[in-house]
Amino acid sequence: MNDTFTAYDPATLPAPVVAYLDAHDEKRYADVAALFAPGATVLDDGKTYEGIEAIRAWSEKSSAEYTYTSTRIGQRTADGSQVTVRVRLDGNFPGGTVVLRYRFTLRAGLIDDLAIEV
Repeated sequence: MNDTFTAYDPATLPAPVVAYLDAHDEKRYADVAALFAPGATVLDDGKTYEGIEAIRAWSEKSSAEYTYTSTRIGQRTADGSQVTVRVRLDGNFPGGTVVLRYRFTLRAGLIDDLAIEV
């Protein structure tokens, strides 16, 4: 697997990826959910959330659990439908800092799959 990332540049990313990152950071949960395809899945912290309502609920819960700031630090595009964005979180969670990979799979202009990994 290629582990090379370039600097974060939203102008070069698909619109749904940038819209998701912005909406999640701004706690606009309905907007987050609207970016996912019906039947989409999110894998986060070892748990899978399937469907728009489950994803909306996950988005709300994951944002409220801790106070943190996020900094987008890198990106990689495998093809038009596979995008990974590296995000650094600093906050009051155990460890205080973590760099996560948000791996998006897009289909028909919507997010079909999102995996969030260390």
